[in-house]
Formats: sequence, structure tokens, C-alpha cells
Amino acid sequence: MQPKLSVILAAYNCADFVERSIGSALNQQGLSVEIVAVNDCSTDATLDVLQAIARKDPRLRVIDSKENLGPSGARNLAFDHAAGEWGAVLDADDALEPGALSRLVQIAEDRDADIVAGSIRFFSHQRQEISGPVFQENAPITTLSLGDFVEAARPANREPDYGLLKPLFRIAFLNDNGLRYRTDIRHGEDFHFIIDALSKGAEYVLAREVLSYIYTTRDSGLSRTRVDYSRMIAETEKLSRRAPFASNPAVAGALTRRADALRTHELNVLYGDAPNLSSKLGVLAKSLKSSAGQHWLKTKIVKYVGR
Repeated sequence: MQPKLSVILAAYNCADFVERSIGSALNQQGLSVEIVAVNDCSTDATLDVLQAIARKDPRLRVIDSKENLGPSGARNLAFDHAAGEWGAVLDADDALEPGALSRLVQIAEDRDADIVAGSIRFFSHQRQEISGPVFQENAPITTLSLGDFVEAARPANREPDYGLLKPLFRIAFLNDNGLRYRTDIRHGEDFHFIIDALSKGAEYVLAREVLSYIYTTRDSGLSRTRVDYSRMIAETEKLSRRAPFASNPAVAGALTRRADALRTHELNVLYGDAPNLSSKLGVLAKSLKSSAGQHWLKTKIVKYVGR
């Protein structure tokens, strides 16, 4: 029998924590689930852990890649093998909320949507603390246009960054339109994947009231990658100059605002992580290279003078 949902999991050197992630997927209720996990040429015991779980629960299918594909390539390989009607991308250090995915699938099918997302919250492994949901309770279910998504997919927005949401995708829509993750970028790939889908006419529904995904924060130390904000900014600016976005003032403007917000966020991260005065001065110098950076610097100066 065809599963209703395929959970897509890229697994690289995650032997110490991937069982939590897989367990949260296997424990979903109200719909049939399979997990397609790609061992992305791990150098630890990840493959052994995956195979041990699969022997106990055949809903986990393990693909052992003999080359390192990166997160996007591993997800694409998993999508190529997925048998479900819907696909949900799950990172190896994150988890799914119990019972959430059946609710999201029902909401999407009731509205004939191709993409559906719920709310998220954050878990600190280091502090063993979990946050509340990022959206207000009882918020309405809304349909997002391309412009709506881009406008809200940036840091320090009035709502949480929509680029962080973890949607479910109708797999037939992805396959019919030849949609897969870009493999030439390592950060912001979810944003570009959704942009591509919306550009192909996907219907995207946001169900803010459904708490569906638990991110593990970077301070937990499970994720070893450092975000390349400069590349994210450059790729966003490329989109704003590319057809068909360049000819759409609302979308092009939203992309520019996203790039500026990413610049400001990068400066905050760099300044906060700077270990000494010399490093902080280097961040201040970097801020002078863009109008968004200059605005950030003025805000810093006003805040300092106002103490």
C-alpha cells in the first residue's frame, strides 16, 4: 500500500542523535508513513544506527550513498525514491511534533494545496529547554502567494522568517514540474526550493495553528555547519535581477528587503561572536560597505550614546 507521507532525511555523521529524529517520524499518528533516509557517506556509525532501526521497523528505508552529496543532494536522492503522496523534509538533529503531519495533510487536501506548513518551536539540547510556538494560537489559515512568501522570508520581520518553516510538499507536483533542491548552495536551500515551486504555480497554505516542527538550536552543538550569510545575500540579489522576478516590483522589492535583512542579521552575528576589540572594529568596517550595514551602524551608535 502506498504510504500517505514520505519523510525525507539526509543523514551525515549523526549517529549520536538521529534516533530521536526518526522516532518522531515513526510515531506520527493518523496517516501511513515511510522514512527515506540517505546515509550521506558518513564517517561515523550513522549507517549502522540507521540499519539497526530499519531491521526493527521496515517503514524506515535506508539508502547508502557512496559519495557525499551534501544535504540538498541527499534530499533529492530520497525524493527520487519516495513512495508517498506527500513529502516532509526532516533534518537529522530536529524532530516532528506528535500527530501534526496528519493535520497538515488534511488541511492541504481540503484546500487542494501543493505545499502546507505549520508552526515551529526551538529546542536547546544544551539547556534541555523548549520554546513556545512562533505563531500566535488560533491564527487563521492563509494561502501564500509568491510575494507573500518572499516578503515574510527574512529575519526580524513582523512574523517569524517564513524561510525557516518546514513545509510538506505534494510529491506529484514536484515530480510533474521537475523540482528538486539546488545542490550548489548549502544554506537557504529551502527558500530557493519553495521559490521555485511557487514560480511553477504551487498553492501554498500556512496553518499557523498547527505546531509541527521542532528545531534544535545551533548552540546545542549538534549542527556543525556555519551559516554562509554572504552567499545567501548574493543568491537573493541574483533572484531579484532574474526573470520573472525582476519584472515584478513587489517580488523584486521583497527580495531586496530580504537581502538587507540578512546583511543586518549577519552583522549582529559577527559582532556578537567577535572575540576582541580588533575583531569588532572589523565588523564595523564591514558595515560601511552597504546601506543596510550603515543603518545598522547608526543604530549601534545611537544605542551606545543613549546609555
